[in-house]
Amino acid sequence: MLVGIVRDAQTKDPIEGASVSVTGEKLQGEQAVVTDASGLFRLPNLPPGEYQLEVARDGYELLVRPGVRLQANTTIRVDFNLRVVENETTRTLIVPAPTIDVGSSATGMSMDKDFSKRVPVAVPGGKGAANRSFESVAEATPGARSDTYGTSVAGTTSPENNYVVDGISVNDPAFGLNGSPLSVEFLEEVNVESGGYMPEFGRSTGGILSAVTKSGSNEFHGGVWGFYTPGQLEGRRRIVERTGNAVVPNPTLNWIGDTGFDVGGPIIKDRLWFYGGFGVARTVYNLDTSWRRTLVDASTAQPITDADGEPITERIPGTDQHRKAQGNLFQVLGKLTFRANKNHSFDLLGMYLPQLSGGNGTYGLDARTGQPETTSLLGQYDSLAHTYRDDAADLNFKWTATTDDKKWTFDTMIGWHHQRTSRMPSDGSRLGDSTGLASIPGVIYRRNNPGPHSVVDFEDLPAGAAAGACNPVSIPDPDDPMAMITTETCPVQTYSINGPGFLYDRQLERIQGRHMVTRWARGAGHHLIKAGFDADYMQYTNLRGYSGSVLYRESTRGTSFSDYRMQGFLTGPDQELILSRLQWTTFSTTVGAFIQDSWNIMDRVTLNAGLRYDAQFLFANDRSLSLSLPNQISPRVGLIWDPTYQGKSKIFANYARFYQAVPLDIADRAGSGDPGLLSVHDAAACDPSDPAQATGVCFDDSSRVPLGGPTDNDQTWIAFGAGKTPVDPDIKPQSSDELVFGGEYELFKNGRLGLSYTRRWFNRIIEDMSRDEAYTYFVGNPGYGIAKDFPKGRRNYDAIILYMHKRFGDHWLASASYTVSWLRGNIAGLFRPESGQLDPNINSDFDLISLLDNRYGPLPGDHRHDIKLFGAGEIPLPGGNFLLGGTGIRARSGGPTNVMASHYLYGPNESFILPRGSGERLPWMFRIDTNLGFRHEFGRDLALTATVDVFNALNFQSAIAVDETYTTADVNPIPGGSMSDLNNLTDSAGEPVVKNPNFGRAIAYQRPRTFRFGLRFEF
Repeated sequence: MLVGIVRDAQTKDPIEGASVSVTGEKLQGEQAVVTDASGLFRLPNLPPGEYQLEVARDGYELLVRPGVRLQANTTIRVDFNLRVVENETTRTLIVPAPTIDVGSSATGMSMDKDFSKRVPVAVPGGKGAANRSFESVAEATPGARSDTYGTSVAGTTSPENNYVVDGISVNDPAFGLNGSPLSVEFLEEVNVESGGYMPEFGRSTGGILSAVTKSGSNEFHGGVWGFYTPGQLEGRRRIVERTGNAVVPNPTLNWIGDTGFDVGGPIIKDRLWFYGGFGVARTVYNLDTSWRRTLVDASTAQPITDADGEPITERIPGTDQHRKAQGNLFQVLGKLTFRANKNHSFDLLGMYLPQLSGGNGTYGLDARTGQPETTSLLGQYDSLAHTYRDDAADLNFKWTATTDDKKWTFDTMIGWHHQRTSRMPSDGSRLGDSTGLASIPGVIYRRNNPGPHSVVDFEDLPAGAAAGACNPVSIPDPDDPMAMITTETCPVQTYSINGPGFLYDRQLERIQGRHMVTRWARGAGHHLIKAGFDADYMQYTNLRGYSGSVLYRESTRGTSFSDYRMQGFLTGPDQELILSRLQWTTFSTTVGAFIQDSWNIMDRVTLNAGLRYDAQFLFANDRSLSLSLPNQISPRVGLIWDPTYQGKSKIFANYARFYQAVPLDIADRAGSGDPGLLSVHDAAACDPSDPAQATGVCFDDSSRVPLGGPTDNDQTWIAFGAGKTPVDPDIKPQSSDELVFGGEYELFKNGRLGLSYTRRWFNRIIEDMSRDEAYTYFVGNPGYGIAKDFPKGRRNYDAIILYMHKRFGDHWLASASYTVSWLRGNIAGLFRPESGQLDPNINSDFDLISLLDNRYGPLPGDHRHDIKLFGAGEIPLPGGNFLLGGTGIRARSGGPTNVMASHYLYGPNESFILPRGSGERLPWMFRIDTNLGFRHEFGRDLALTATVDVFNALNFQSAIAVDETYTTADVNPIPGGSMSDLNNLTDSAGEPVVKNPNFGRAIAYQRPRTFRFGLRFEF
């Protein structure tokens, strides 16, 4: 929105009745208003773009001001001083418009086309990098960082964000992720509001990531582009060597590329425009492995160590193996913009984004992370590989109406979002099939006492390797002449074989509608009053199960196998009903309303105050009410003062309460039931490595060992998760509060300097809990109501951010920020970074009382210092040529690490042996990215540009993750323990544990230097 005051240049009195008109490439026709008695004008509902303003009044000069740049969801003030003249004259002001949004106390960053094209962002290999999605670009925002599933904002997790395309949410209804990762090639602007936003934005405890799509215009415009990142030019990678594992993975980039085109223009000038585009992106990784042999002293059967006491290994020639992980993403977009008359306009947007990966001897790409589904490669191909399908489709309609005087504005939006996601076996079989990999159970081996397995227990020695290359070394036991001491030379700590394990096929729908009314009024100043209501319907159909109906896991002593994952019920004492697959359909309805007033007092102070109300109701598979979350009352108050009185500065403060929209995963698993069974099989009677036994004798009671006591109803089975999970009748919605203080000042043309402080904290969270070690669960607010004996969910974020932004103008742009922050608590958010678990509001953080100790401390996102420097420019050369350059410099201090162990039911990295953050902090991470290019302009709006981006130009290789698994054994936390307590550590059965030899070692390094070549033709 553009606002301003028209005054007499000599008397400084306001001029009433002056005509103010605006024109621009992104505007159909022109908009015009007349100033009121205070000389004020307001031009609402302008799309992002560059505009020209004209001001006219009888007896005054005609004043023209071009080059006024407006970004989405901002208010820019542009004042005019008119001179009295006898004869009509025209004066053109070549003066830059202010860059500061004087009407908002929101924090964040807007990135337009110039930023995404000229600055090296969306590093190859990251999520959304292949097509340079708007979420990947958003990471450049001060205080934002990449996490496992996207972009974290202000200490939150990525599923907490609200992802918006043209005003309509595209969040995954089940898990909260970005469901439509649209490429920036189709976008006019990406706007990230990290905090301080008004009540019209709701249902998010993270940030608002808003993408504004391009539109047509009165002239035909478009482009063709292609980008290519060859793996052959990749810098040298530091190989992750896992001590204790003979299989050494060496994942490298094969190539990443995308190409596409877009075109837009008039069907009827100033009345009907069109825009459309198509893009395809392909990602291919090399997943190579080789085997390494541990050198063992033949006289002692002990590993030979180096000066640091680490076992010495050597590569086994002829063991190199080569696989690939690859996937394709297609994007199709079409948009119509229709102006019925000067007061009514309509937009219709359609998008289709299908993704396919894996199969035919290749591994898949996990669309949730953008990474290969596995990089450790500790398992057989059939067990680790899957085919993935991830489709998204959207249809959005918007109607905007205004009155002639622009004092009333009406916005109506309706949207439909659809997703289809599946994970199936690599051979093409489907969940529930009686043949193929879908019918074969998977097996996880993890023996470590008396010693680990050898890789040749599961794989044949490659044909090129010397015979006996992995033979163990054995000597007689000096303490027992009848026994032998054996040391494996090719050990593996864990290994997966046979079936592909967990499989699913999901369909998701979201239908939403929104209507807003805006009124511009006077009264002790000027008021921008906005009110609205919205409704949202989500549906989730989830078909899931395990190949062969079960996933087996070996005990650490190798004497038994458990049904680590199995779906089913007990119909009577030890009477199991095993389910090969399970399908639930759940849904939710959400209604909301808000009212807010932006009150401009004396043109110096703006008071933003408002209230939002939401109510969400989630329904189970049987259509019964599963979770009721009404009365989500969100007050928001902000105060902005402009000391310069010219829109060139602001000092602001803001308080806000945010409520989270609960994804449907909780209604699917907890609300409808996630029935599980567990039994334990004697390894002497059940060998699941043989598929015939895995589905035969291992299903027979004769192989099972007793688990219950003499008086228990069930002697050999444990059932959990059956039936609906009870909900605390007094449960309250999950919410967080935020305080923001800051200031901005326009340093120079198009540039502003700012400083802000943000504090954000959880009020209450929603989680599932158990008091009887997973036999039964309930859902509530930890620390409140029936869960008052559980610790409260805590996450406290404090950040001070110094930033400078200069939008593109005079051939250059810049953005710089320094963030110092603290993030502490006992829950990260809607997913668990320690294990990657993504079950919003039912993660394992509060599940078991035995695992509650030691969880408070520095959270994974606690990177104390974060520096981001971006810049780009161009040098004009003769003949319509330009030399282009850009850079991105990043430095970030390392995050905390932990000391973790397994749990017999929940699996690895669930137990904090020592308090959170007890491990050594990770090192600093540095990265320098550069962009060089050349553009030749053949004429007006006709140009060819060639670019090369170099990411991590100096090939820094800092460790970004270490192995936090101290032991694979099942160990309970040591409350308040220290590193010295690990010397006598025992498992849950009281037996000494075997330390993971790879504990504390790097398991991931920075991505190496990569080159991205680009070619773009624009017209």
